[in-house]
Amino acid sequence: MDSYFMNIMTEEEKQKMVRLSTISELERYCLDNYKDLPAVNLSNKTIIYSELWDEVASYRALLEKYGVEKKENVAIVLPNSKECIEAFLAVTTYGAIAVMVQGAGPAASKVEACTIAGCKKAICTEELEGIQCIDPSTVDLSKKKDSEELCADDPVAGFFTGGTSGTLKCALLSNKAIMTGVYNGIFSPGPSFYQKYYGLIPFSHIFGMIRNLLTCFQSGSQIRPCTDMNMLVQDLKEYRPTILILIPALAGMLLNLAKLYGPEVFGGELKQIVTGGAPQPTEIARIFIEKFGIDFVSGYGLTETANLVSGSVDLLTKEGSVGKLYDFQEIRFVDNEIQLKGDNLFLEYINDPEETKKSFVDGWFRTGDLGYLDDDGYLYITGRIKNLIYFTNGEKICPEQIEAKVDKLPGVKASMVSMKQNLFGVSVLTCEIFTDPAGDKDKIRKSIEDINNTLPGYSHVQQVLFRNEDFPRTGAMKIRRD
Repeated sequence: MDSYFMNIMTEEEKQKMVRLSTISELERYCLDNYKDLPAVNLSNKTIIYSELWDEVASYRALLEKYGVEKKENVAIVLPNSKECIEAFLAVTTYGAIAVMVQGAGPAASKVEACTIAGCKKAICTEELEGIQCIDPSTVDLSKKKDSEELCADDPVAGFFTGGTSGTLKCALLSNKAIMTGVYNGIFSPGPSFYQKYYGLIPFSHIFGMIRNLLTCFQSGSQIRPCTDMNMLVQDLKEYRPTILILIPALAGMLLNLAKLYGPEVFGGELKQIVTGGAPQPTEIARIFIEKFGIDFVSGYGLTETANLVSGSVDLLTKEGSVGKLYDFQEIRFVDNEIQLKGDNLFLEYINDPEETKKSFVDGWFRTGDLGYLDDDGYLYITGRIKNLIYFTNGEKICPEQIEAKVDKLPGVKASMVSMKQNLFGVSVLTCEIFTDPAGDKDKIRKSIEDINNTLPGYSHVQQVLFRNEDFPRTGAMKIRRD
């Protein structure tokens, strides 16, 4: 393991680092090491590890009752909850494949997700047309079924990814990929074991499942699932988490709460924040670190890479970097595209061989992200291949590089650079801006002229448009591009 990650751990915690191969191994590991420790914290009770896995055994019996077959794709369509946690652990240790579907939203979108992933059965609490519902409330706690002996390379879970394009695909991951992500997720500068996690990120998202839930369990920690966003502040004050796993947009939201109510809004015991899923603004991290004394970690990963590719605790000294590469993978750059090999890679897109084939070249996964490593081995992301803007003179630019400059301007809440027609019907490089209500638009225009002076002539912004509402967003709060 790169000393970068080991060196941020205490000697005592280094000795606890164990790399597991399957989720069934995780069950045995938890029972051997954490049996009497709290695992899931609810507002009215706390479930210890032995109770948690005992209930998971009952869920496995429920799957058997419904005739679930080994390696069958079973959708889990539940919000963050004890039931969602136990359903995932049950399906994956039963020998079936857990396809995680977002619990919120219209029934039609859930049916679409189930259809894409080939799921005929779903653990859910609502009727889904054409899908057999396995109601978690019908579990019989007197019935038990042991976990299956599974292999590291066995497929175990599917997670949806649409990126910023909105095309829905379901990435199938093996036990090895998921448990590699879990192992890497434990590394942190603050205490890593026996912590108090809060389940705010949906478990249907790879980041929420691996870095929030499963990492929590392998580290002997406990988690309170966020079952109602309206209860967020009350939950934080009552539960007093020590670590929060967030996307940058949520980190910004919590920072605003802290500015209004003081850092005690976090409950008083928060030691660390980990963000992923989108670029992390440095200034937000700086305030948490310097003003509140909270460790801040950010990184880079994709659904197809079991969430984690790189991580950084040096956000202030290596501004803009997504950190150093985790072990068990290789990296190369082809025409600046980041390509990866390793234990953390997905197996395929379920029922989509064409997209799977396009995603690999010579065994290397094409991330679609552009970037580079600096001389110290820190990774930087400069943009997405599909977002590149090409000009008639053969030049091209990454719009994200301009957007990063614009987003730092006072009054700017978000921006997007693209080619749009001007008043004369000519396509020109355009910057759309969503501003703070108090934002000074004339000053913003002048600042963009200053930004233009730092760019090659062909990449100058020639039109500025202001929006009264935010851009459409993905589940990870990234701007959805046409």
